[in-house]
Amino acid sequence: MTAEVFSKTRVVWWRFGREHGGEQLQVNPAEVLNAHFEEKIQRVNRRTTDTWRWWQVDENLIVEKPPPDGPLFDEESRIYYLRDRGLSVIENVDMPPPDDCWAWFIHIADFSYADQLDSWLMKDLFLHIVVEDDNRTYHLYDLPDMALALDAGLITSAQSADILRRVDWVVNQITNGEFPFAEILRGREAAEKLGW
Repeated sequence: MTAEVFSKTRVVWWRFGREHGGEQLQVNPAEVLNAHFEEKIQRVNRRTTDTWRWWQVDENLIVEKPPPDGPLFDEESRIYYLRDRGLSVIENVDMPPPDDCWAWFIHIADFSYADQLDSWLMKDLFLHIVVEDDNRTYHLYDLPDMALALDAGLITSAQSADILRRVDWVVNQITNGEFPFAEILRGREAAEKLGW
């Protein structure tokens, strides 16, 4: 596989239920959603430099080299978007002590393509898993946010069940020593070929 076969793309993170800019989860009207996405696209466009950040490796894998000044990122950070698994995985998370043992930050997410934005939307589905640098020890975060999202009507009980099944799959893979996933290993190879 050569860098030439990868295609440029773009991923916009969707703070689902927080599009209004607040921390309280709520259902927001279409105009708030549209303003949120427009602001995100403008921010992404301002930050895009001569080096493109997002590359589609195959139908279900996108790699990103995030800007090193982000809240979780440094020069070694990479993001792998596993579309078919509904996961966004950040490698080489940059956290201050005592959380500097975390090497990975996993978002449970849904992906959809927004033609009007010419971008993939990564809809953050509340639950997060951090994995320590041993690739075996994990911590699950933000369960109360998912409960609040269910109470607010952002997600249904069926969607909640799907999210929990994804989390269960991830933590079982970690527990069984099958992390990082094969898609992440392919993403690392792609990043290397891209000169990252």
